[in-house]
Amino acid sequence: MKSLLEVEYEDIFSPETMALLKDKSGQSLRQMLGDKNLQQVMRRSTELLPEIIDAEEGYRDALEAVAVSMVEDAYPIINYANIKVEAEIVSMSDIKLPEPSEDEEEITPDFGNDDEEKMKAKRRIINGVTQGASIRGAFAFLLFREYLDVLSPDLVDKYQEILKLSFGIYDNEDAVAMLLAMIAQKQNMPGGESEMVYDEDNDQFVIKAKAICFPMLVHEIVKGLYEIVGTQGFGADKEKNKSIINQVDKLANEPRDLQYGKFVYDALNQLYIDANINDPRVRELFFAEVYKLDDNEFIPFIEHAVNDKLTSNEKRWAQEAFRDIQDDLRKDDTGLPGLDYEEDDDNEGVY
Repeated sequence: MKSLLEVEYEDIFSPETMALLKDKSGQSLRQMLGDKNLQQVMRRSTELLPEIIDAEEGYRDALEAVAVSMVEDAYPIINYANIKVEAEIVSMSDIKLPEPSEDEEEITPDFGNDDEEKMKAKRRIINGVTQGASIRGAFAFLLFREYLDVLSPDLVDKYQEILKLSFGIYDNEDAVAMLLAMIAQKQNMPGGESEMVYDEDNDQFVIKAKAICFPMLVHEIVKGLYEIVGTQGFGADKEKNKSIINQVDKLANEPRDLQYGKFVYDALNQLYIDANINDPRVRELFFAEVYKLDDNEFIPFIEHAVNDKLTSNEKRWAQEAFRDIQDDLRKDDTGLPGLDYEEDDDNEGVY
């Protein structure tokens, strides 16, 4: 694999896969935005968001509780793995842009026999899946329409519209170019933020999510969950992990992650759906197993899944993974496999 200076999807995936992803993005653009152009989308978003914020006034505490309850119901792995969720609806001024890393000389670890470029590519794909899962999960509020209609009869329709506008623009090349320019100039205004931390005192992961409105809060909680699952893509070497994160986890990568990641998520989620397993905990545990694949196996597996062309060996591996996960769940002895937290000699978390 050639040097991935910016770890772009075009350098990771084959032309066939990129053509498919771009075709899916075009279809998504039409589904999400219809015939609206970028100017119309921006204008409507500017009108709609204050309406939603005003409608939520006085109900924020209830909506925060509903967001947590809803995500826990939709993703039972949260309670099973003892993950705590802290969720808050805040004002735009309370959402902070990530601080850019200092321009200091970074000590690059010796990667030895590990392929640094494949590790970077793997991390970029996992980041994309995390964003994709959070987009798909954001629409789960539709399951709670009856409760939300009590607060305001047109709230759910407004939620659905704002999500389509907010995420649909990532399938618009003009919008992506605009967003990248705004990021470069530190002018973008995110609608939420999330982080996952480890609470050593209580021995549990914590998802800390903030957003300016209810559906964005759901989006951020799901993103936090998949950030936890994404730790399964790391190796055992802490310094190598830090180096990969510093090179890949950049704000400028998010627009393309949001554009293409949802389709990679869909492909992996379809494997879970096709397995006909009546236990949604298996879904995230399966993603974790995929992330633990060897770097040489991971990218081909993802490409074949996206193109619906898994080999017989890959299909057999997936079937065995599902079976093993179910067996472990029946024994009730796994928690979230592999997501064990250890401390190094400096009392810092190692994943």
